[in-house]
Amino acid sequence: MIRASSGAEPKYLRIANKRLGKFAVAFDVKREDDGNFSFMEETFDHLPSKEDIRQVINAYYNEQTEKDIITGFVYDGIPVWLSSENQFNFKAAFDLAIQTSGSSLPVKFKFGTDSAPVYKSFGTVEELKDFYTKTIAYIQKCLEDGWQKKDSVDYSIYVLSKEEDSL
Repeated sequence: MIRASSGAEPKYLRIANKRLGKFAVAFDVKREDDGNFSFMEETFDHLPSKEDIRQVINAYYNEQTEKDIITGFVYDGIPVWLSSENQFNFKAAFDLAIQTSGSSLPVKFKFGTDSAPVYKSFGTVEELKDFYTKTIAYIQKCLEDGWQKKDSVDYSIYVLSKEEDSL
């Protein structure tokens, strides 16, 4: 799978190499500021079914959603790495703080980046609740955006042109 560009809107399904029986599918098509089109393209060694196309597009948007979740959250102006492990650790600290009415606090987390770490300490349940609530809201927004992208794909456009279909 590659990100490609073109001066014209791409064909969503086309024969990429007639001799080798290769077909290309374009998706995530975006018109850039310069008027060109940017899009993802996947090549198949057979005429892909709608299900083949759906699997590729869903996998792409799932991967993008996961990347957005992990790398896109910012709390108090500081980037926060939301790997699955960190999400678990944040939830465990929050749950323990709630269960112990805050006696497990303060808790400290490493935010920022490896080259510019920022250590943030949470001393009250309210501070930790604010962080955790915003974290969950961010994750939920990323998931909803991903669902919307997958649900908005019009699979009816994935047909060969009349010229290609007759080859």
